[in-house]
Amino acid sequence: MGMNTQDLTMIRKYWWLVVFAVSVFLFDALLMQWIKLMATEQDKCRNMDSVNPLKLINCTDLE
Repeated sequence: MGMNTQDLTMIRKYWWLVVFAVSVFLFDALLMQWIKLMATEQDKCRNMDSVNPLKLINCTDLE
């Protein structure tokens, strides 16, 4: 079950598309991690006295 010439021409024609898709996927994953890191830079706390205790606020606001 070797590859025939048609498969090879398909790969030769579309290899850049595969590379592009993989690189976009990796870039997206890295970007999301970076955004998450930036968003959680400050310590987050729950204000239990508040109306919505599930909402995270900066710990400095509680002091």
